[in-house]
Amino acid sequence: MSTTPSAGAPGTPQDEEPKRSHRGAKATAWTVGGLAVLAAAVWVGGALFTQDRLPAHLTVDGVDVSGQSADQAMDTLNSAFAEQAKTQLKLTAGERSVAVTPADAGLGVDADATLSDLTGLSWNPATIWGRLMGSQDVAAERTVDDSALEKTVQAAAKDLDTDATEGKVLFDNGTVDYTAPADGSAVDVKKTAAALKKQWLHADGSVAAVTTTSKPKISADTWSEFVDSTAKPLVSDPVTLKAGSEKATLTVAQLGDAASVDTDSGKPELSLDGDALVKDAVKANSALGSSGRDATVKLVGKGASAKPEIVPAKTGKGLEAKDVAAAVTKAATGSDRTASVTLKEAAPSVTTAQAKKWDLTEVAHFETPYPYEPIRTKNLVVGSARVNGTVVMPGKEFNLANEFGPVTTANGYYKSGVVESGLSTEAVGGGLSQIATMSYNAGFLSGMDILEHKAHSRWFDRYPAGRESTYWEGQINVRWRNNTNAPVIVQMWVADNHVHMKVWGKKTWTVKTTSSDHYNITNPQTIHSSGSQCVPENSGIKGFTITVTRQRSSSSKTLPAEKFVTTYGAWPHVICDKK
Repeated sequence: MSTTPSAGAPGTPQDEEPKRSHRGAKATAWTVGGLAVLAAAVWVGGALFTQDRLPAHLTVDGVDVSGQSADQAMDTLNSAFAEQAKTQLKLTAGERSVAVTPADAGLGVDADATLSDLTGLSWNPATIWGRLMGSQDVAAERTVDDSALEKTVQAAAKDLDTDATEGKVLFDNGTVDYTAPADGSAVDVKKTAAALKKQWLHADGSVAAVTTTSKPKISADTWSEFVDSTAKPLVSDPVTLKAGSEKATLTVAQLGDAASVDTDSGKPELSLDGDALVKDAVKANSALGSSGRDATVKLVGKGASAKPEIVPAKTGKGLEAKDVAAAVTKAATGSDRTASVTLKEAAPSVTTAQAKKWDLTEVAHFETPYPYEPIRTKNLVVGSARVNGTVVMPGKEFNLANEFGPVTTANGYYKSGVVESGLSTEAVGGGLSQIATMSYNAGFLSGMDILEHKAHSRWFDRYPAGRESTYWEGQINVRWRNNTNAPVIVQMWVADNHVHMKVWGKKTWTVKTTSSDHYNITNPQTIHSSGSQCVPENSGIKGFTITVTRQRSSSSKTLPAEKFVTTYGAWPHVICDKK
């Protein structure tokens, strides 16, 4: 009888193996579950542990806050960016630049907003791992006051904007001085503000403004063609002006002086002053001068008995300014540098009939005494004779320097006493200031427009205070303009220990003058001088200020009152020290 156990009988090895396999499965399940629990614990713990931590290696727009807590990083960023916001940078446009302070322009950084996305509870394993071991470089959250930024850029644009420069041609002593046109530039405020907002943290000291370009009206090519074809040829050689058998040479300097360039048509065009060219031609050859003349006026007689007299007009032949300009332009820009013109008969621009309607009368008179100084008196005689008979046409100027001519002994003047820097001394032309005072009053009392004068540094009682003028060649002059529609004649002479002046013209203005009392009184000072020409003084005359008011009215209008304020220094007590 077989004793072999049957399969699956209790106590057999086959019965034991399945029991071992069941226990192994349980163990595996417990292991996997444990790992899962552990992983979850680590995940949860990591999330909780890193919720207020920043990435292990972190920079914010270049500022390193690695390993810092959120609070520490906040302090670091606020400090770094606040300092950077106070640091000036340059806003540039071409070669121009303007300093801009970001903070003043409303630019800054919100550190709290910058860090808010880097902290907080996160279940993302990558985020948790990045906070524990990762490295990041993030951009700062920028802030901006748009109104302040735009105002800052607008203010900077005033210095950065440049207008387009138009070309220019000038003639200097027979040479061409050409300035090429240049583009202009204008700051685009909105785009520049956006660039500043974006770049200021990494500007490296400057930010380029966004600009638009403006073009000159006439291009550089057009100007270059004009310079080469017209301007340079004009002054390349002299031009011969020919009228019949008479000739005159116009030099390159004279051609340049008469030339100007007009751009009203949208391109450069040469224009020549025909009157100037005629004057130069007549100066070179008097035979080219006109045989006609305009009616004018002159003084006839001497001293107090002199009266104005009309000089009749005369019809004659002469050079026509427009013809000369056209002929010279053609000759100077062509191959033949000879300009041929015809002398033409021309009626005078001021006829005798017109001159008779001037109805010249005495409109002002004035006189001042002079001290007994024989040499000084000689200068008064010379100076008054040069001014006497001066005719000032309507709209033209009286210019004392032109009437005096060079104040030299060769020109008839003498060395006499003057006041220089408040001290008495000597110079050629001493006493001519009295003629200057008379000339000033000629314009002042007849209602002319005063253009230039200067009172003495101290007052001489032979002159009305605040209504006088000195003269110093090349520095101080007397000038006034004839504002009437008729010529003015200045008459001046020396007689009876006085300098006398009359103004003849068409009565136009009623002139009223008033003078204030002396005010701002000053006392004399003592001056020691060791100069070889020192003149001792001890007058004790005080200084003062005075206001003179002039009111002018005519039959049709009254002009605003004019106030002339003059301050005189006290006459010093001068002690001449011996060397």
